[in-house]
Amino acid sequence: MTITIDLPNDVYQRLERRAQAQGTTTVEAIAQVLEESDAARSKAFWERLEAEGLVAKRKAAPVVDVAESFQPIQVQGKPLSEIIIEERR
Repeated sequence: MTITIDLPNDVYQRLERRAQAQGTTTVEAIAQVLEESDAARSKAFWERLEAEGLVAKRKAAPVVDVAESFQPIQVQGKPLSEIIIEERR
């Protein structure tokens, strides 16, 4: 899908400069700006709800390294994939 956005020349030139500084394309720079804008709007929304007492204060999600925390367990019997295949027959 293609979307056309009319931007003033000075805004487009700032986006081009930002893209060049980041080593990306102008399209990627625009996408990044849109994502940042959405994130900021969402953050402001939740902060307003918290300030008005409509929702509890959110806690930051803990950072977990999945690769380090994964420990496979040994089980007896057939592999689950074989059991599923048998059940489908």
